[in-house]
Parts: sequence; C-alpha cells; structure tokens
Amino acid sequence: MKIFFVNTFALLVVLLCISHHVHGQVEKESVDSINALVQKLSSDTEKVKMLIDKSSVMYCEDSASKIIIAKEAKQLAENIGWHEGIYAATRNLGQIYFKCQKNYAKTFEYLQENAVTARNFHDVINEAIALETIAKYYRKLRQYERSLDYYGQVLKLKPGITIEPGILGDMGVVYKEIGDYPRALSWFDSAIHLLSATGKSKKMSLQDTLMITGLLLDKGDIYLASANPDPEEAAYYYTKARDISQLIHDTQFLIWSLNDIGRSFALKKDYKNAIENYQNALNNCSVIHDFVSTVNIQNELANTYSETWDLVRALAYADSARKLAEDQQYVDLLPKAYTTVGNIYLKQDKYDLAINSLLKALDISRQTNILEDQKNALYSLSDAYRHNGQWREAFDASQNYYAIRDSVYNIAFLNRLTRKELEVSFKDNEEIERARQEGEYGRKIERQKVLTYCAIGGIVLVLLLVFFVYRNYNIQKKYNDLLSKEKKRHLEHIEAQSNILSDIAHTQAHDVRGPLATILGLVQVYNFDDPEDPMNRQVVEWVGATAEKLDVIIKEVIIKENRLRNEQRKKGELDA
Repeated sequence: MKIFFVNTFALLVVLLCISHHVHGQVEKESVDSINALVQKLSSDTEKVKMLIDKSSVMYCEDSASKIIIAKEAKQLAENIGWHEGIYAATRNLGQIYFKCQKNYAKTFEYLQENAVTARNFHDVINEAIALETIAKYYRKLRQYERSLDYYGQVLKLKPGITIEPGILGDMGVVYKEIGDYPRALSWFDSAIHLLSATGKSKKMSLQDTLMITGLLLDKGDIYLASANPDPEEAAYYYTKARDISQLIHDTQFLIWSLNDIGRSFALKKDYKNAIENYQNALNNCSVIHDFVSTVNIQNELANTYSETWDLVRALAYADSARKLAEDQQYVDLLPKAYTTVGNIYLKQDKYDLAINSLLKALDISRQTNILEDQKNALYSLSDAYRHNGQWREAFDASQNYYAIRDSVYNIAFLNRLTRKELEVSFKDNEEIERARQEGEYGRKIERQKVLTYCAIGGIVLVLLLVFFVYRNYNIQKKYNDLLSKEKKRHLEHIEAQSNILSDIAHTQAHDVRGPLATILGLVQVYNFDDPEDPMNRQVVEWVGATAEKLDVIIKEVIIKENRLRNEQRKKGELDA
C-alpha cells in the first residue's frame, strides 16, 4: 500500500538508522544492562523514549525481552503521568504481540486500552491513531469488515486533515484488496479531493503532496488489476504521479511511478517504452540505494526482455535480481526472482537448470506462505518436468498447481463473499442511518413544531397584551379628556357664577346704595311739621322717582339671581 509508505516513511528511516547502529549491541545486552543504561538518563521522559526505542529495534527472536522492556516503558510513563509516553508504549506492546508473538487477542487488548485511555483524556488524535492501528491490523488479518468498521469510527471522531485523508486512502486499499474496485476508486478520490481542497485554502505541505502522489499510484494499480485492464488509464495516473515526484524532487516516488509506467507499457506489449521507463527507475534506485525496488525492477526487466526473446539480457537481469535479493535477505522477493530465472532457462531449453531454480522458488514460497508465488512456480515447474520427460513429476506438479490455484480461487471467492457481505452490511448501515436520520429529522420536526407553536403563542400573547394596553390607554385618554372637559366646564360654570355674584355684589354695593342714600336724604328734607309745605310735594316726587330707579335695580338683581339658580339646577341635572 503506497499511501501507507507516506504515513510511515519518516518513522521507518529513523528506526532503520537506529537499528543499524545499535542492533549489534542489543542482541548482546540483557534487560538488566538496558535498564542500567536507562538509569543514566536524567529525565524520566527520556527513559521512556529510550525503552520504547530499544524494544522497537530488537528482533522478534527476543520477543520476551522486547515485551519486558516495553512494559517497563509503559509503567514508567504511567508513574510520571506522561500521556504521550503511555500511548506510545501501549501501541508498541500491541505491535510486538502482533508481529512477533502472533497473539492477536493481546494486540487488540492493548490497542483498545490505548483508545479508551485517550478517550478518557479527551485526546481525539491519539484515540484516532489507536483505532486506525486496530483497523490496519484487522486488514492484515483479512478481517475486512472489522477493518472498515474501525476506519469508520476514526472518521466519526473528525480527527482533522492530518489523519482523515490517510484513513480514506486506507479504506480504498481495503476495497482494492477484496476486489471492489469502484468503491476503492471512490475512497481514493475522496482522499484526493480532501487534500486538494485543503491545498486551495492554504499552502499544501510536502506530506499532503506525497499522499496525493501515493493515491494516484493506487488508482493506477486498480486499472491494471481489474478484470479488463486499462493500461492507458493506469498510465495516465502513473504519469501524473511521476510529474509530481519530479516537481518535488522525491526520488522514491519517482522510482515507483516509472516502474508502474513501465508495467502499463509492458501490458500493452510496448516493450521499448517499458524498458526505457524501467531503466530510468533503475538508475534512480542507485541514487537512494533502494534495493527492494532494484530487485523488483530488475525482475520486470528480465520478464520484458524474455518476452522479446532477448534471453541473454533477460537472464542477466534475472540473475542480478536473485543475487541482490539473497545478499539483502529479501526472502519475500526470492521466489519471484527464482521463478523468472527458471522461466528463462525453460525458454533456453535448459530444463535441468530451470527445474533447479523453480524448485528453489517453490521451497521458499512455501516458507513465506505466499500462494501466488507457489502457483506460478508450480505452473512453470510442471512445464519444465514435461519437457524434460519426467512425466510423474510433471503430473504431481500439475496436481499441486491446480490445488494451489483452487486455494487462490477460494481466496478470491471469499473476497467476493466479503464484498457481498460488505454490500449487504453497507446497505443495512444505510438503512439504519436513514432510519436514524429520519428519526432525528422527525424529532427535529417535532421540536420545530413545539418551538413554532410556542413562538406563535408568544406572539399572540404579546399582541393581546399590546391590544389591552392600547385599549386601556385609549379609555384612560378618553376619560382624561372627558375629565379635563368637565373640569374646564365646571371651572367655567364657577367662573360664571362668580361673575354673576360679583355683579350682584357690585350692584348691591354701588347701584342700590345710591338710590337708597338719596331716599334717606330726601326723608330728612321732608317737612313733617307742615305737610302742606310746597317742598314736601317736590320731595315726594323725588322719592318716587328714586324708588322707581331702585325698583329697576332690584329687578335686575332678581333676574341675575334666577339665572344663577337655573345654571345650578342644570349642572345638578348633568351631574346626576
């Protein structure tokens, strides 16, 4: 898986460097001597790191010591409360139990503990890393459904752009391994889209660029591995990966890209271009001393030259690949190298040499338990025995070939069943998710209805309150206006009465007093001693005239008084 190399490349380089310098000593050191070395360190965190590094670089042959040292690292990290150290030591223990002791129950026990611890500390990143590791181990055990389940759990955590694209790519690899190529392409595209979207919002990091390059190579692999290979489409993605590798000057990805382009040309039987790309890839291998790729590319060149019947060059490259694989102890690569050598000898009619090489390929492939290598070796071995006249051996090899082929077919059949199960599970999960979403949607609708009704009720209450306040305001305003008018009218009435009373008082004080004084004065002038006095007659006339004047004044007062009474009576009627 190329995307896996992107995520772990830096770690592998560090570990290989450490292994190169200290492995010779580690085998000789006991656990006690390692502890003595650790005790010299001043910082507890440095001690934890040292213990983890030591247990990581030790070979699996000493797995018991690896476990002891890793457990000491975990215990020390727990004692000092260093969370990162706890996570690293726990994952290291899981890795040891998986790779060295094949104790998968213990592996998942430690990794689950890692996830739970991170969850308790609300550490999303380390929880995601623990779950991702579980998913990868289930993939290696070919328990694909569980693997996808744990990858899905990681995505639900939303761990961020540093982790999510790798998870999407790994899910694509799972579907690629079980032969569900459309879904694999879909996950690869999702990962590329996420990385590209991130690149638009900010400057894309080198790690993101490498991940996109690896995803492009994975997409090309799918087009070559499908039932109807499409080398043109595969070459398109391989070429894009090559261009990016050249742009960022990454030799490792350039080697992979050129090798894959060569494979796509070879599938089209365009051997000239295939050889040219293989040679370019091989030249770059020497730059970074990539021996694994060198073995694979030399093997590809050998097969390509064999197809063109340039058997001398083919044998030279095949033999070179075999020797390099033996020197570097690449056991997994040796069966292919020996099979290629055997096939070339078979074309050269050197049947004894062919049988010898193919038997070695078969023996090693049985040790590595790689069925595809066993199948290829047995097929060629049966042909070599037949040409060599060894009919019994040819028959046995043929029978074994068909048995292995059936096993490979059974694995493919199991992969198809897995795909079907995943499809059913996927549909079931979709139904469950749809039902859950519909349930959540229904609850949201109900909550929305309640909120809407509450809002409407609140608005109605506010409107009623406003209405009553407004109506009360109008009533109060009308009452105040009426009261003001009544007060004004009352004041006007009082003022009118006051004016009348003032007028009556003025009349009594001035108009009545004058005639009355005149009459009193004339009474004094009247001659009571001599009634016949001519002056009396004049006095009586004056008294009469003055009395008439006084009568007029008294009548005016009576009229004013009557008017005042009438107004008081009207006011009383209005008040009533």
